Amino acid sequence: MAWISAVLEIQFAGAMVALVADIAKPKLGNRRPLVIGVTAAGFILASMVELVSGWGPVSIQPLASALATTYTVGELGNLVVLTVLVAGFAVAVYTAFTLSPKDNIGPFYALLMLLVSSSVGVVSAGDFLTLFLFWEGLSIAAYGLVSFERRDVSLEAVMKYFFLAGSGSLVYLLGVALVYETIGSIRLSDLSLLLAQGGNHAVGLAAILLILVGLGVEVAIFPVHTWLPDAYGAAPALTGALHGRVVNETLLFAMLKVVQPFVGGGGPLVQGVQVVLVSLAVLTMAVGNLGALGQGNLRRMLAFSSIAQMGYMLAALSTFSMLGLVAVTFQIWNHGLVKADFFMLTGVGGRRDFEDADLEKLKGAGRRNRPLGVMYAASSLAMVGSPPFGMFWGEILIVQSLIAASTVLFTVVAFIVVANIALSIGYYYRVIDTVVFSGTPGETSDSFTRDMLSPALLLALSLVTGLIPAFIIGLL
Repeated sequence: MAWISAVLEIQFAGAMVALVADIAKPKLGNRRPLVIGVTAAGFILASMVELVSGWGPVSIQPLASALATTYTVGELGNLVVLTVLVAGFAVAVYTAFTLSPKDNIGPFYALLMLLVSSSVGVVSAGDFLTLFLFWEGLSIAAYGLVSFERRDVSLEAVMKYFFLAGSGSLVYLLGVALVYETIGSIRLSDLSLLLAQGGNHAVGLAAILLILVGLGVEVAIFPVHTWLPDAYGAAPALTGALHGRVVNETLLFAMLKVVQPFVGGGGPLVQGVQVVLVSLAVLTMAVGNLGALGQGNLRRMLAFSSIAQMGYMLAALSTFSMLGLVAVTFQIWNHGLVKADFFMLTGVGGRRDFEDADLEKLKGAGRRNRPLGVMYAASSLAMVGSPPFGMFWGEILIVQSLIAASTVLFTVVAFIVVANIALSIGYYYRVIDTVVFSGTPGETSDSFTRDMLSPALLLALSLVTGLIPAFIIGLL
């Protein structure tokens, strides 16, 4: 199975090693987080080497049966897998220095690698059943990571997340059943057969919308976005960094794979799906940005900002064009880098509680610790799409894909996206003003330079992407 099999096997082996190594608590002592964290990072790095060495399209179907497991991944999927692995590596390095020896170290890293391997499976799935099974593995790992600290607020958040995500899975399965009943196949590549259904396009439209809405729960599109701010707020910073980078964007790419067979197509089915998706995209970005404006807690603000970004990418996805798909994939890379970086910053210096991310508590932190202030300012500028960071080009591509659709609807949506991006400047400017410029200089805070290693790495990748975007776009 080329690199797909190798990556999945490496991640599974890494999860087992993390659990076994955790048994040796007395021998490892206080070095336990560092030893197991570095080991986990090594396994993820090995997966990156396998991916890069085998870079290219992969299509595997072991059996000819319509229900056989299939794996299909092209250049777009390769970049998303790389995005997931980079996030996993950065979090493993970050947590090696920030986790306490009293934490459940082994289970944490096992869940981390389960999340990474399940994400790889979702991206490479070539049929709806394989996609569903890996999606469930992804969700189980996410539930465990969100409730990692076992606080009442995190358990409440994960229950809300569980019920909404479970409902999304059922909606998805109903859509898959309709697809199988209509075309006799569950392969993603066969979805284009729905375009030939003639007068039966209403069933095809219902099937595709059910599948997209089911996946959209964990993408956090409106109106099933309400779990995300609670999950981000309740989860420790290290989990938010991984969840925001992996879960939402992996499932968004799954939506892209559902749409991809219809690129260049037309007719009532395509037009119907487009209208619904673009409507949800506009509502999602508006709710995300307006919600972020009123937040006094940085983690909840980042959650609403993520919802807005999902809206931008969903708008580009709804164009059903190759330019739109490239824009979405490129922005998945860019947004993931900066969002993971930002979440890690909220945990620098041992700040793990939700209350520690309150902007009032962070007031002046950047004046007391200049490197931290530079990171907050640069990350805020990167998040609003300021050059020379990568998100500038990602947002340019999204707007360009909407204008290139050459319809009044998508032209209007392009202006709405630009207006929402401008709106986001308001709350990120507030972060810069509060953290970097407010307060008075004092003693150096308890932030540690080593804690900023992973955030700085991710921000540097965003900067490199912004300076030479053609390199990343050329991989697509």
